[in-house]
Amino acid sequence: MTAPAFDEREAAASIRFVTEGLTPEEVAAATVVLTAALREQSFAAGPTVEQQAPSAWARSARSLRQPLVGGWCGFTAEGL
Repeated sequence: MTAPAFDEREAAASIRFVTEGLTPEEVAAATVVLTAALREQSFAAGPTVEQQAPSAWARSARSLRQPLVGGWCGFTAEGL
């Protein structure tokens, strides 16, 4: 399941001002600041499920690792 994409126009349209007597410049400035904060918050929420999945490159690189060798043969005399 993916997170819904951030729609800047929808976010700006949903902002309602209660204060009366605001100039258009004040409304525009507040809208820009609030929309930027909403965008930042939506990106900080984390990546979507598709972005967390490993790439084909990462999946294929997993098989290149050497298995761990256990037992007495893994130790050296240098530490003694």
